[in-house]
Amino acid sequence: MSKVKVTVASLESLLVDPQPNLERVIKACEQGHEEGARIVFLPELMLTGHGGHPKMIENAQPVPDGPLCEAMLQISERLQICICVGIAEKTRSNVYNSQIVVDGGVYMGLQRKIYLSMDEYCFFAPGQTIELFDLGDIRFGISICYDNCFPEMALIHALNKVDLILSPHAGRVGVWPDPLTDEFRVQTIENQQKIWRKIHITRAFDHNVYVLLNNAVGPSTTGLKELDEYQTDTVTAADPKDVVANHAGTVMGVDPAGEVFLKTSATDFVDEIVTVELDLDKRVVNHRQSQNRQPHLLLENIHASVSR
Repeated sequence: MSKVKVTVASLESLLVDPQPNLERVIKACEQGHEEGARIVFLPELMLTGHGGHPKMIENAQPVPDGPLCEAMLQISERLQICICVGIAEKTRSNVYNSQIVVDGGVYMGLQRKIYLSMDEYCFFAPGQTIELFDLGDIRFGISICYDNCFPEMALIHALNKVDLILSPHAGRVGVWPDPLTDEFRVQTIENQQKIWRKIHITRAFDHNVYVLLNNAVGPSTTGLKELDEYQTDTVTAADPKDVVANHAGTVMGVDPAGEVFLKTSATDFVDEIVTVELDLDKRVVNHRQSQNRQPHLLLENIHASVSR
C-alpha cells in the first residue's frame, strides 16, 4: 500500500480531570475511523494534561496497565486503527512525558520525551531511547515538542528508515491578554505556524520523509483554582493555582519534498481534526543508500566530539 491516511488532531486537554480528555480522544478516533484513517495522531500529554503544575504528575498512570492506556487499547481494537497519543507515564521510580502507540488492540510501545524544556525537568525524567514503530504499511518515529529542535532526532529517525515523523506538541505561548482580540489570536497562530515551517521544511526535505504536527489547544489549567488542595493562604508566583499554561493549537503537514501540504484552518484557539492522505511513493530520494553518502564521516565526527 503506497497511500496511507492519517488523522491529525489538535484538541483541548485539561489538567483538572483526564476523563473529558479521554472523551475528546475517542471522538477524534471515531471521526478518523469514519474517514478511513490508518493512524489517529494526538498531542503531547493529551490524556493527562500539560502545564507546569503538580497535576501533571498526579494524573500519571502506568503503561500499558493503567486505565487510560487500557481505554486506548479497547478503542483501537474496536475501530481497528493505530492511535498515537500523549500521556504522563508512571513507573516505579519516575514519571515520563510519553507518547504511546497502540494498534488494533495491541500495545506497540512508547516514545519518551528526551529533551525536556523549561520547568518540565521539575516533573519528568528524560527518555533515553529513540523508537521505531513499524505498522507494515508505514514506518514512523516520534519527536515530542522540544525534541524537534535537535536535528539529530530527525537524522536518527531517517537512519531507522521511517516514512513519517510524528511531532506532537503542547507548546505554551505565555500570558494571554484579557480580553482576547481577533488580532492576537491570528498573530499567535501565525507565529506557531512560522516556527514549525522554519524547522520542519528542512527536516522533511533533508531526510525525504513526511512530518505531521499537532498541538494542545487552550488554557490547560482551567478549573484548577477551584480545587481545595490548591487553595493557599498566601499568593505568590510559585503557587500552583497561579500557573499559566496556554496553548495555541493548530496542525501542519510537510511532505518529503519540503512542501507544506497541510496548513491550519484555525483563526481561533479551537479543536481541529483533519484527515490527510500520505503518498509514500513521494519518498523517491533514498539518502541512506546513495552511492555518494559517506556514513563513516558521521560516525568519525560523533566519536571525535564525544572524546573532546
